[in-house]
Amino acid sequence: MGFHMSLPDEVRHDAEKTGELVRKKLIEIMELQADIDALLRDDHPTPFGSKHWQYACPEALQRLVAMTAIQFVLFEPVGRVKGNDEFKVAADKMIEIIVAQLKTLKTKKSDL
Repeated sequence: MGFHMSLPDEVRHDAEKTGELVRKKLIEIMELQADIDALLRDDHPTPFGSKHWQYACPEALQRLVAMTAIQFVLFEPVGRVKGNDEFKVAADKMIEIIVAQLKTLKTKKSDL
C-alpha cells in the first residue's frame, strides 16, 4: 500500500526542477563519456552517448553513467593496474545487476 501525501505546488515544482537539472547533468556526462570513448578508440564509432536515452528516467540515466564508467576501466589491460583482475570479476557482476535494473526500470515505465 502506498502512502500519498499532498504536497504544495511550490514543493512539487522545486522537485520537478531539480529532477530536470539532474537529468540534464546526467545527459552531459553521457556525452562526455562518448567523447572520451571516441578518443580511446581511434576512429571507431562509440556506443556511448545520450541520443538513444533522451527520454529515459533519471534512475536509468544514473545506471547508464555508472555502467559506462565501469566499462572504461574494463577496457584497460588486466595487468596494467594491480587488482584489475579482481576488479573485472566485480565489475562483470555489477554490470549484470545494472542491466537487470535497467530492464526493470523499462518494464515499470511501460506499465505506467
